[in-house]
Amino acid sequence: MMFVFAYLGKQESGWPVHLMYQTETAFVAVALTCLVLSPFLKRAVTCIVAAVIGGISAGFGLIMPFELAPFFFGARGEVMLGSILLIFVYPVAAAFFIVVFLFIMKSTRDKIRNS
Repeated sequence: MMFVFAYLGKQESGWPVHLMYQTETAFVAVALTCLVLSPFLKRAVTCIVAAVIGGISAGFGLIMPFELAPFFFGARGEVMLGSILLIFVYPVAAAFFIVVFLFIMKSTRDKIRNS
């Protein structure tokens, strides 16, 4: 998510940077779509599926730039190896965002039902 917002409007050259922008844009779009559509989902199962998809997209969108940036911007070998360790952070970030998405969905649906 950070690459999309930080470099919005900049024209960097090279396919790796362009690919990173496209991937980040896709993660942001999926996460926001799940969040926006969640109040309109009627069944609990579809809310859970939307929360999982949105949470994974948000988690990957947050961690991926930190992991891949050294590869794209020519960092030293130690930095690249260190960034690979961020692979272990993906499940934690995804779980965190799934819980956040479920909380937001539940509170939004409760507000809509009570009004």
